[in-house]
Amino acid sequence: MAKWLKSLAETKEGIRLALESVRSNKFRSFMTILGVMIGVGAVILINTIMDGFNDYAESSIDKIGKNVIYIHKWDNNTDFDNLTEEQRRRKNITMNEVYAIMDMCPLIKYVSPEKKSYNNVAKYEKRKITSPDDFRGCWPTQTLVTNREITYGRFIDDNDMRRAAMVCVIGPTIADALFNDRHEALDKEITVNGYKFTVIGVQEEVEDLFGISENDFIYIPMSTFEKLYPDVERVYLLASAVSRAKFYDALDQVMNALRRVRGVRPEEENNFGIETQDAFKDEVNDITGKVHLGAVAVAAVGLLVGVIGVMNIMLVAVTQRTREIGVRKAVGARRGNILFQFLVEAATLTSVGGIVGIIVGALVGLIITSALDWAYSLSLLWTFIGLAMSVGTGMIAGMYPAWRAAKVDPIIALRYE
Repeated sequence: MAKWLKSLAETKEGIRLALESVRSNKFRSFMTILGVMIGVGAVILINTIMDGFNDYAESSIDKIGKNVIYIHKWDNNTDFDNLTEEQRRRKNITMNEVYAIMDMCPLIKYVSPEKKSYNNVAKYEKRKITSPDDFRGCWPTQTLVTNREITYGRFIDDNDMRRAAMVCVIGPTIADALFNDRHEALDKEITVNGYKFTVIGVQEEVEDLFGISENDFIYIPMSTFEKLYPDVERVYLLASAVSRAKFYDALDQVMNALRRVRGVRPEEENNFGIETQDAFKDEVNDITGKVHLGAVAVAAVGLLVGVIGVMNIMLVAVTQRTREIGVRKAVGARRGNILFQFLVEAATLTSVGGIVGIIVGALVGLIITSALDWAYSLSLLWTFIGLAMSVGTGMIAGMYPAWRAAKVDPIIALRYE
């Protein structure tokens, strides 16, 4: 017990001496721990921003639908500059695939095919908006798959499909461009590419997904689109599973149905592309993981600078306190006591830098995430890691000076002026 109390007293004394050194040499101490502050602050700042980005990305992905499967002609990682012969000859996704999924995939709850026209112009009276990719024919299931709400009016229904009605649902960006207020758009007749449509609904506004607007679409019934654009064959296809628990079983059913209807042999690879929300989230996590590695690299440089600075200041402290070391040894202090004292001082010095770095990193992270309107969270794990890094830096930096101090000959030390 006495030994434990002695170690505690030595620890307190080491911390006291380190804090006194900080107070008496503020600028020197600041420059000494600057590297530690930068390293730990960078880790906390980047982690805070990445946590906010992850939350934003995942919530944005979830907003475009739940348990959604995206079916494309191409894989997401297709290199269009170096297409294979098979890829060049690959067939478009068509309505045949839509009906195949409906017939052969009982775990798919909704299917939402879309056909679209490019380079479109929408007009109302003297106002107009030009959007290259906003005019689409769809089924009434579109909002069920994408989880979109209608702020004003209603969405396309089965009756509109049967009649091939000249009606449309517009996004808030279109409504803002053509009307003074969004609710004014209802029952107004707009012109899109020379065709007249009555506005029956205005979609809710959602955040852009990685800079891609989800608010500038114009939807019309698929039957109307096919009547106006009979030559458009390519379908953009979305499907949603009956539940999260059965999502991957549903995915397997979709892949089997597509392989069958597209004539893919058992030994051949898919001639279509499938993406899921989980894949999008994995890509986001991959990006944030690489950014975290970058933060660790910055922290490593900062901590290396911190090690050099702390080592220098501790070597100066050993020289300045040579006589004190001699006195302590003369009254019975052992090498281990001297070694322990200087290690505690070094660790305390870098801990101060680590704490300041955590505070600065957390505050800057709060400012940045607030400006971006992202969720803010300060990870306790990374806070602990930051503190551990700063203490570890002090232990490493203080090892050599402490060893030098412990080796001092008490007779020579007592003569030192």
